[in-house]
Order: sequence, then structure tokens, then C-alpha cells
Amino acid sequence: MSCSKDETGEVTGSAVMLCTDAENKKICDLTHDGALCGLPRADTIRALINQQRIPTVKNAYIALTVLDKYKACLENVVLAQSSIQKSDEISRFSTIANIPKFQDRIVKETKGVRPEINLWLYQKTGNADYWESMVNGVDMAVDVHQDVYTVMMAKAATRSMDEAREIADLLLDRTEFLNDLAPEVFEFYIMFNLKNENNFKAAVWHGLYTEYIKENPGINTRYFKFHRKMASSTLDKAQNLVDSIVFDTNWKGVKVKELRNALI
Repeated sequence: MSCSKDETGEVTGSAVMLCTDAENKKICDLTHDGALCGLPRADTIRALINQQRIPTVKNAYIALTVLDKYKACLENVVLAQSSIQKSDEISRFSTIANIPKFQDRIVKETKGVRPEINLWLYQKTGNADYWESMVNGVDMAVDVHQDVYTVMMAKAATRSMDEAREIADLLLDRTEFLNDLAPEVFEFYIMFNLKNENNFKAAVWHGLYTEYIKENPGINTRYFKFHRKMASSTLDKAQNLVDSIVFDTNWKGVKVKELRNALI
């Protein structure tokens, strides 16, 4: 079971079990063999195996970003020097040195339209050419990681909220389930609707945000009543809509396209 794949074909096992498979030896050898940064290491191993088995642009991007997190974790660890820990320290430094090389290989081997890779390269270098390539790539690809949209959305919002709204709407159109949306998307629609004084939709988005992201259900009635001057009856309608969205769905969640009119 630990080596099994989920319904999307992705590996979802423990690092220990995955590393017993000879097929994964090179990936497991890349990681630090001590007890440091156990969770980032496990995430790294799973992401690299997924990228190796299903070499999509999105999987390559996920692999690059988890490697960044794993490397940062190892760099932040300070070990007391002792003879017992010496081999541990050598392994840690070796892993830190090898991660950028492995990332370079992933970038070179990932072909086709790749906005996610260009986002990663832009964030690493600040080179505007990568940003332009990323933006152009979004129009040519359908299955794009949400990070691309949320970064574009944030940058557009500094120029025009309507421009940012177009990007947010595009992300909605390309996302199947509401609970798959990134927190930034919920936050954007709350802010956009408040700015445009559509308090009802702002309240609905806030209720969905607290349900799916904060896991602390309930619209902030105090804020909407006293600061946005919303009537209790309107707030009740908003909360009832949120409740119907949350509870009247199957186990996978509600499909965005079924709610587009209510939310947008």
C-alpha cells in the first residue's frame, strides 16, 4: 500500500517504502541519509518519483519547488560537530551541493510549453524574458499549476483589479473542484468584491474561504454587519448559500462550473 499510486497515477507512499524499490535508488541516493528534514525529504522523494514516472511540466515544477524547500531546510540545520555526526554532516553538504545540479537536469529535460518552469526560473533569476515566456505559455497550455496564475494575478492587481480579475476567472475556468483552489484565489475574490461593493458575494467567498482554507466555518458576521452595513437577512442568505455549497456535494467536492454564476 505504501508504494501504491492514487487515482491520478501519483505515488503516495512513505519514503522508507519507496526507497526499497531499486527503480528509485538514484532519487533516494540524492537525498540526505541522516534523520534531518524528514518531511521535506519524503516530499522530495515522492515528487521526484512522480516526475520521473510522469514527466509533465507540472510535475517537473513541483519537483523543482520541493527541492528548493528541502535544500533550504538542510541549509538551516546546525549540527553539533562530533565524530558520531561527522558522516551525517558530510551527507548533508553533499545533498545541498547536488540539488542545484539535479534541478538543472530537470529544467533541461522538461520540453514543450512550460509556463511553470519559466515561473521557477524567473523567481530564481529575475530575468524578465522568463516572465514573458511564462505569460505566453499560459495561453498555449490548459493544465497549468495554480502558482503561475496566482503570481500573475498578484502582479496584475498592482496595475488593475479588472486585469487581475480576468486571470482569476481564467483560473476558475480551468479548475474542476472548488476545494482545489489556492488560498490566494479566495482572498482575491473577497477583496475584489469588497472593492466593488458587492458585499453579498464577498461574504460568500469569505464563508468558502473559512470552510476550505481556515477550516473554521462561518462568515465573519461582525465585520460585514458593522463595517459593511449588511442586513442580517442578507448575511443569512450568504451563509445559507455557503452551507449548501459545502454540504450538498459528493466526496470529491463541488465543481466550479456548477457555481460560476453564483460566485462570479
